Amino acid sequence: MKVAVIVNPVSGRRGGHAGEGDARLALARRMLAAHGVDAEVTVTRAPGHGAELAAAFLADGVDRLVAWGGDGTINEVAGPMIGSSAALGIVPSGSGDGLALGLGLPIDPGRALEVALSGRARPMDVGFLGSRHFLNVAGIGFDAVVAVAFNRAGKRGALNYVRHSLSLVWGYRSPAYEIELDGQVLSGRRFLIAFANAREYGSRLVLDQDADPFDGWLNAVVVDAGSPAAQIWRARRLAIGTDRPAAGIFRTRIRHARITSEDLACHADGETFSLSGAVDVRVKAQALHVVCDEKSRTSAGISRSSARGS
Repeated sequence: MKVAVIVNPVSGRRGGHAGEGDARLALARRMLAAHGVDAEVTVTRAPGHGAELAAAFLADGVDRLVAWGGDGTINEVAGPMIGSSAALGIVPSGSGDGLALGLGLPIDPGRALEVALSGRARPMDVGFLGSRHFLNVAGIGFDAVVAVAFNRAGKRGALNYVRHSLSLVWGYRSPAYEIELDGQVLSGRRFLIAFANAREYGSRLVLDQDADPFDGWLNAVVVDAGSPAAQIWRARRLAIGTDRPAAGIFRTRIRHARITSEDLACHADGETFSLSGAVDVRVKAQALHVVCDEKSRTSAGISRSSARGS
């Protein structure tokens, strides 16, 4: 098996610490040596570099590519791997690590490397928002606006994410959308429209508890417009009673959606961009091989109907 490791030396809350990048490289090399694996270990230098490195490794015939970083780094590395037979290993070191938590992977780097090098791969689904792929969560509306502020601030972590959300909710005006969810049409002002491949944003903030990245569906979550107080009250379902309904939140499973609006603030795995007009959302089933272990969360294990209101 031909292996390569791509390390983001500055991801997450520890990424700014002196020597953190060197420590990650040293641990990766120790673990590879312990497993008797001769692999190339390299680091990302700038946004987008992870995808370039991944494409080069795939062209060189790599069978297993380990991405060490946050959801953004993992998204980058996975891009060139979609549709290939190569397997993606994950060592989470972001501010939220939503995908790794949704997959049930260890957060400790040593344990995560152990799984990434020795675990079994299985095909998982990949979502697309327009031309952008996502492995974990994509959204349109308020969560994208928060992501812009969060990314600019530099300070990471769940508390800072909540702080930005509370600051921005008071001045946010929900745009008007036309929303088509597998033929079901909704229209009017909405606070956010999110699509979950895995279950959470990160840091245990759960978008949809039933989302399963191996079932061939995306879980859509549509939140009505409303007062700041109403949105703060609805947001409790991210952390408390995540499996319970809340007024003003509509949930369903989809394979295709189309969102139309003059104002489309978007994010895919936390990376933000803006569109106008119509954007399609779709799922490509079993498009990426991801390494898990036997104890990883491999299925939601809950019987769900194809549409759930609340």
